[in-house]
Amino acid sequence: MGVRERFIKKTLESEGQRMLRAQGLAMEEGLRFHTGETFNLRSITVTEKGEMSGTLTFHHTVQERFLDMRRLRHGSTESKRPKSRRIHNRFVMGMYNAIARELMYGLTEDVAARIREEMDQGGA
Repeated sequence: MGVRERFIKKTLESEGQRMLRAQGLAMEEGLRFHTGETFNLRSITVTEKGEMSGTLTFHHTVQERFLDMRRLRHGSTESKRPKSRRIHNRFVMGMYNAIARELMYGLTEDVAARIREEMDQGGA
């Protein structure tokens, strides 16, 4: 695995973990857990797919996506509309934007040198 591939993998892993932490805090604040499945069954998986390519997969319950959707009531005004819980799209799109920005601009000479040093020392 080369420097670029390692950079891509590390970026995907770190941004995925960051999203899980931030989303978890929002879920704890905005939800009442009955079984805890919505919170506990979330995970990320990073897989390598050839040279300079990787995939980040976010696993979650379907319930999470539906909790995020705004509910509308017919005949109600804006002030009476229940707020959406903002626990899915906000975090997924934020992670997507952070990954795109990091992959475009984050592989500087300093970062590449640090990764090469880790590789020479046999680190992960």
